[in-house]
Amino acid sequence: MLRLKKLQILGFKSFCDRTELKFHGEGIAAIVGPNGCGKSNIADAIAWVLGEQSAKSLRGARMEDVIFIGTRDRKPTGMAEVSLTLIDPEVSDDSPSTGEPEIEIQDHLDDWDEAAVRAVAVTETERAIEQVQPLGPEEVVAQETSAAEPDIDQGGETETEQVSAGKGEVNHVVLKIRRRKFKPVQFRAGEIVVTRRLFRSGESEYLLNGKICRLRDIQDLFMGTGLGPESYAIIEQGRIGQILSSKPHDRRAIIEEAAGVTKFKTRKRLAEARLEQSKLNLARIHDIFEEVTRQMNSLKRQASKAERYSRLREELRNKLRIVLAGKFAQLERESSDLQAQLQTLGEELHAKSEAAAKIEGEQAAAKERGYSLEQEARLSAERLGAITLEADRAAGRRQHNQERCAELEARDLAARVERNRAQ
Repeated sequence: MLRLKKLQILGFKSFCDRTELKFHGEGIAAIVGPNGCGKSNIADAIAWVLGEQSAKSLRGARMEDVIFIGTRDRKPTGMAEVSLTLIDPEVSDDSPSTGEPEIEIQDHLDDWDEAAVRAVAVTETERAIEQVQPLGPEEVVAQETSAAEPDIDQGGETETEQVSAGKGEVNHVVLKIRRRKFKPVQFRAGEIVVTRRLFRSGESEYLLNGKICRLRDIQDLFMGTGLGPESYAIIEQGRIGQILSSKPHDRRAIIEEAAGVTKFKTRKRLAEARLEQSKLNLARIHDIFEEVTRQMNSLKRQASKAERYSRLREELRNKLRIVLAGKFAQLERESSDLQAQLQTLGEELHAKSEAAAKIEGEQAAAKERGYSLEQEARLSAERLGAITLEADRAAGRRQHNQERCAELEARDLAARVERNRAQ
């Protein structure tokens, strides 16, 4: 039989700081106090850590309402955590168990004390800076202003950011709280530690003896023991009258829970659901088998065609290799012959090129000689023209002279005749 040993609350409703309630002995433990001191919040914390999912049952509008919302002097926290420790006296002993340690928050109250966290972080930061920089600790100071106020949320660990100062100023270290520190805690054999965490972002975690688990695992653990969000273990105000005035069916559920029958009914319901799902899967498999059977002949034909295609393709590849090998050899021979012919033609082309060059040289010399002869002929023609002109001129003068002589002879004859006549 499980016995309540310890309840740890942190950031849940009105419990901002870590609060630990230890229950000693095996008798009845009573929690007394004035109105508004948080007695109902303790019951809500137990119901919440056992898996309560209804915010209305926890006297809230949303599940995030269980996180400490802050006061005038205290900032709101980013996470709510409740750990419930149960012990089995028949198994419990004084030696710690050898299982994996639970990961939980440090037991020191200054874990959520902002001033203490900043002081510790400044010391660690100065030590880290001294290791990487030659500056002394007096040259590194912590700036605690509104801009550097620690931001506490559900996320993260303590980070240190260096903000560069102006020229001639020292460097300031701005601290931001991002994640709380955790330390390993060993628990004794026979202890069951159930932990639930809820972050303001809506993410939640369930831990069972320090290991992350599902809500279903916790519900299965306490099923049939009377512990649970809707079980008879937690009876709030008005619940007794509600039980007495409830229907027989509802009272039977409470009795079955006390007798441990609910656990087996739940297992039966789950087994029936799995059986129904198995039947559906079996029917589906049967349909698939029939469909595959109908397609088997077609698949066989396709497989036969595929095999024949593979075989013919392999034969075609082999024959194609032979043909291509022969063609390659033929092309090699033709290439050799063409190479020899090309070499011969190259030699002939070289010889004819030399002959053509020689003929071109002779033709150039002949052209030069022709140009010289043309020049000489042109000079001779000019001289011939000059001689012909001179000959024509001499012939003209000769004829003029002959005509002059004939005229003179005629005058002389006339003079003689005249003289003879005169005698």
